[in-house]
Amino acid sequence: MSGWTLAATGLTFKIGSKALISGVTCTLPAGKVSAIIGPSGSGKSTLLRCLASTYKPSSGTVTADGQLLKKLGDTYRARLGYVPQDDVVHQELKVEHELGFAARLRLDVAMPAEEREALVDRVIRELGLERQRGQKIARLSGGQRKRVNIGIELLADPRVLLLDEPASGLDPATEEDLLGILRRLAHQGRTVGLTTHSMEYLDQVDQILVMMEGAMIYAGGQERLLRHFGIPHVADMFKTLRSAGVKHWAAAWAKAGKGA
Repeated sequence: MSGWTLAATGLTFKIGSKALISGVTCTLPAGKVSAIIGPSGSGKSTLLRCLASTYKPSSGTVTADGQLLKKLGDTYRARLGYVPQDDVVHQELKVEHELGFAARLRLDVAMPAEEREALVDRVIRELGLERQRGQKIARLSGGQRKRVNIGIELLADPRVLLLDEPASGLDPATEEDLLGILRRLAHQGRTVGLTTHSMEYLDQVDQILVMMEGAMIYAGGQERLLRHFGIPHVADMFKTLRSAGVKHWAAAWAKAGKGA
C-alpha cells in the first residue's frame, strides 16, 4: 500500500471573525504516525477536520500527494479513515456483527459475501480482537471499543487514517497497545495522524506537531522537541508554553527553520 502524504499550507479556519487556526503549514508523511498535541483550545481537532475535508478552510490549501483535496473530492474521502473521539458503534451488537454490518454498508455491493466475511476476519485478527469477536460491544473495555471503531475504518483499506483523541480515557498500558497498532498500520504504508493530550508514549510516534492558540509552533521528533523548548521531558512542555505567548513560540519556530 502507498499512503498519501498530506500537506497543509497557510491553513486558516474561521467561525465568523474568530480564527480557530491561522496560517498553519505542516506535513503528515505517508508511512508515519504524526501526533498533534497542544493545550486545550489550541486548534488540534480543527486542523484534523480540515485534513479530513470535514471542514472547508477559510484560506490556505490541503493536498494529498500534491493534489488539492477539493479537487480529489470523493476519491479522497473513499480512501480516508476518520475515527472521532466518541464511539460510533452499536453497543448491543457483537463485534463480528458490527464489523459485518459496516462492511455491507461501506463496501461494493458486488463483493461476494465470502470475500466480505474474510475481510472482517482479517481486520479482527489485525486488531487483536479474536477473543472479543462474539462479545457485545457494550461489554468491551474502552481500548477494545476504540479498536472496533478503527476496524470499521480499516474495512475500506484507507490510505489515510485520522483519529481524534484515540487515547482519551485509556489506561497507560492500553494506550501503549493502541499506539503499537497505529504504528503497524503506518508501517504498512498508511498516513496516520492523531490528536492527543497524552504525553506518555510520544517517543513511539514519528512526528510531533505542537499547536498553541491556533498556530503551529513545532514539528519534528521528540529529541529535537526537548532541545527546542529546553525541557527534560515532553510533559514539561505545557508549563514552558505558559512562560511566553504564542507570538514568542511561533517566532522561535520560524527562526529554527521549521524543521530544517
